[in-house]
Amino acid sequence: MQPDGPYRYTHLLGGSPVGKAWAALDEQGRFVTVAVLDATVAATEGWREAFAGTVNSLAQGPAGPAFVYADFSAAAPWVAYPAEAGPAAEKLFQALGVEYTPTPTSAPPTSAPPVSAPPQPVSGAPEPTSGPPQASWTVQANSIPGQPAPAAPHPISGAPASPAAPSPYLPVAQISPADVPPSDPFASSVRRIAPSGPPRRRTGLWIGAAALVLVVLVSVGAVALLSDSDDDPATPAASAPTTVAPPALPTAPPQSPGIEPPKPGAWPTQWPRFTERDQVQTLSDLEGLDFPVKVPGGWKCTLAAQADGYVRYNCGNSATGDQETGGELIVRDCPEPCNEQWQNAMRAVEEAWGAQWIRSGEHASYAEQIIKVDGAERHGLVVVAYFRSGEAGLINRQVVVRMTSPVPEAYQLRRFASYIRDVVVF
Repeated sequence: MQPDGPYRYTHLLGGSPVGKAWAALDEQGRFVTVAVLDATVAATEGWREAFAGTVNSLAQGPAGPAFVYADFSAAAPWVAYPAEAGPAAEKLFQALGVEYTPTPTSAPPTSAPPVSAPPQPVSGAPEPTSGPPQASWTVQANSIPGQPAPAAPHPISGAPASPAAPSPYLPVAQISPADVPPSDPFASSVRRIAPSGPPRRRTGLWIGAAALVLVVLVSVGAVALLSDSDDDPATPAASAPTTVAPPALPTAPPQSPGIEPPKPGAWPTQWPRFTERDQVQTLSDLEGLDFPVKVPGGWKCTLAAQADGYVRYNCGNSATGDQETGGELIVRDCPEPCNEQWQNAMRAVEEAWGAQWIRSGEHASYAEQIIKVDGAERHGLVVVAYFRSGEAGLINRQVVVRMTSPVPEAYQLRRFASYIRDVVVF
């Protein structure tokens, strides 16, 4: 029985104890290879997350393969690879630790005339995607200190057994942690931080969905660029939407994302604000920001990264070690329309130390967590909000405040976050 989905399936390529691989045509008539996890296997705890995590891990590896569409929330999760990627589905099932048996059939061609009237999707239209955007970001997906590598699932017959503690955003099999480059959490002198006993949760689906939404327009942009670079003047340029994905987004899932979805709440009215009695300084000439930044006396804001539609500053005091206070102030474009789908996806890939997100307005959320740095407790605060800019006055920009401090200095972080909320208005 052929699986449901937005494709016209031509023939079976192979199978495994947990799923099958199919040759199919998309609505433009291009051949793809679709790996489908059986619905009964997906209903077993851990397998859906293992499937999504392995797909993303393979795509982030140096040799790919990059996928073009996926739906990890379907009853039978699936991922589509371009036919040019070769035995991508076979590599996926093998990375899951199960035996894959090819069907004796010839490989499908890599191009075909358009197919009219493709079947309508049953599990929802897939969201186009590609490999993650190649851009700098503060937090890379390293192995979390003290966390063992997840064990790979084993071949099964009948009802599947749950894989041994799969990680939804780290490789589940045959992927070495060395494939992911290490990075300092704040790209500064702040030492590596680790969450202080975050609650056990299943965030793989949120992260996978967020990654898909964040890169939904990258493949479209790539098609437009390839079309524009064609030397044949008779070949018409492919039309594509003008909206592009925001720059400098995370290239890998966070080590400890916030718990989704955000709990209902409001901005804490008891948080302090700057007063005329405080020793503060106003920085009104920070490049890339269209609003002034007020910081406590002794703080500095140093430009850490900048690109079109993106800027990141490291703001904080000049203390070292456990007395250091500060972190990141990030402002980036949000593609228009900056709807709830984009906002949720962009928030889901932000590092939040495993804290529960709390909704503090229609377009804002925050999270707080006591974290540990070299055994010492510190206070962590992260705010993700969206605000209006430009003549049209539309919600089209994201601001992120992610900072840490000694626990007694938490009021400094809250005071700075309250100021950003007041000056940006979210």
